[in-house]
Amino acid sequence: MNALARINTPNAVGDVASKKRLVLLIEDERTQRAILRIVLERDGFEVEEADDGIKGLQAFASVQPDIVLLDVRMPGMDGFAVCSALRRQPGGNRVPILMLTILNDIESINRAYEVGATDFITKPVAWPVLGHRLRYMLRASDAFEDLAKSEAELVRRVAERTADLETANRELEAFTYSVSHDLRAPLRAINGFASILSANEMMALSPAGQDLLGRVVSNATRMDQLINDMLEFSRVTRATLKGTNVDLHSLAKGIAEELRDINPAAEVEIGPLPAVNGDRAMLRQVLANLMGNALKYSAKKDKPRIEIGATSSEGETIYFVRDNGAGFDKRYAGNMFKLFRRLHRESEFPGTGVGLVIVKRIIERHGGKVWAESKVGEGACFHFTLGKAK
Repeated sequence: MNALARINTPNAVGDVASKKRLVLLIEDERTQRAILRIVLERDGFEVEEADDGIKGLQAFASVQPDIVLLDVRMPGMDGFAVCSALRRQPGGNRVPILMLTILNDIESINRAYEVGATDFITKPVAWPVLGHRLRYMLRASDAFEDLAKSEAELVRRVAERTADLETANRELEAFTYSVSHDLRAPLRAINGFASILSANEMMALSPAGQDLLGRVVSNATRMDQLINDMLEFSRVTRATLKGTNVDLHSLAKGIAEELRDINPAAEVEIGPLPAVNGDRAMLRQVLANLMGNALKYSAKKDKPRIEIGATSSEGETIYFVRDNGAGFDKRYAGNMFKLFRRLHRESEFPGTGVGLVIVKRIIERHGGKVWAESKVGEGACFHFTLGKAK
């Protein structure tokens, strides 16, 4: 029985075998080349041959194979040099290269990998193993190619989203400019004329007219405050954070003094507050908004009291601002962190519904989170954590 008769190859299976893949066979020995062609074709591959390294490089450029089967020991340009040159060809970095060698020493194996071989197989070749090895390498190559395409698509989508975000930011800046200048100008006129009427013509108005004028002034003032709050929300969303070591205890003490007029009768207790790295101005606004709310909502109590402090849980510092004021129904706790959503009527406690949204945004930009606990009539407690400023 001759050598060719003894060749027994398994049937091609799997996705790779469902279509013929092209193998570039670079082998200088004619008999070995002929045997390998028969084996590969029986295993479902198409074969392109080259009998030396130079012709192999030329064939690679012309036929663009799916995989290369490369002999190491060839006259002139050996397999190591060919492999290195293939990797420098256009598209050469993506094609699997399986090297055929009788050399089985560590030095030769290391050199094969150094010049870019995907894998190697020793002679004499176990023919069934060869087909399995090639199909495995092709599946791996296909998977890497799919991954590269997915990565490219992801990069493209990120670039598109970034461009969309930059456009949205420019539009937001334009809107902010419009609010700041175009909308406030007529509002100032309304306030100005209403003030003149109130000062000079109030007695000439009927009681109903006086009431209507008062509503104009009140609503114009509220609109002005609402615009200010919207502009502030826009600012804290877009402003660059300036990280520094912030002494929250000193900030809280200073804010308590500034806000005393809101509720002069309130007892304010400030406990230890660990320092944190963050944007001082923005963290000051967080405390000012939370402490201002606590003073406002406890103003109707006989003995109003607010407490500012911190606890630790699982290595994380949790800051809090607690009051004994009006409180709220905990079922609606999530609403208070949404723009323009309030849990109390304007006639009870004035406000625009923006302050807590600003608090939430600042804390999130510092890598933290904020939440609230309360019972109606028993006060509220706002908790927040601070991570790393973004």
